[in-house]
Amino acid sequence: MNRAYYYFAASLPMLLWGGKVPLSMEDYLSDCQRLLEENDYALVRRLLEGEGGTGATGNAAADAWLRFDRNFRNEMALFRAQRLGKDPAKHVRGDWDSDPSLKDVIHQASKSSNLMSAETLLDQTVWQFLDELVSGHYYDTVYIFVYGLKLKILERHRQYHSPQGRSSFDEIRMIEFPESCILESRLK
Repeated sequence: MNRAYYYFAASLPMLLWGGKVPLSMEDYLSDCQRLLEENDYALVRRLLEGEGGTGATGNAAADAWLRFDRNFRNEMALFRAQRLGKDPAKHVRGDWDSDPSLKDVIHQASKSSNLMSAETLLDQTVWQFLDELVSGHYYDTVYIFVYGLKLKILERHRQYHSPQGRSSFDEIRMIEFPESCILESRLK
């Protein structure tokens, strides 16, 4: 066990679903850059910036996250494409393993009349996966990158509920997208 990682991870405030954001993603990444070895920092940054790619990272937990993330995004793309009568093959990225539980969650979210409730359901699914992924990892690299992924979720939810988030949502809602009829029908 790397003692520096232990002390860094142990100093991080606990993250709870729906809880407050204890530090910004920018501050978190800055701390990671300062305290982690270069290759571990590069992995954490890659995962947090969504630049996972398809290649193996050399870290089993990171690879599991990348598979889950790719599968989840592909299941959503497949669902949306089918719903809009489009060819799903044009929207799916890389190989993925179809997951009935992910399909079910996406289907449940699509039935929600409240867009924020739908987004919350999807993010809770990701959070649960991250909880399972970090199980048994105490204050190591896995703990550190999972912490960052959870922080990213909380920070995004904080932005949703800010005045700026509401303003951005209202602007986006007024843009004419092919899918806007689906969005607008839920808002009425």
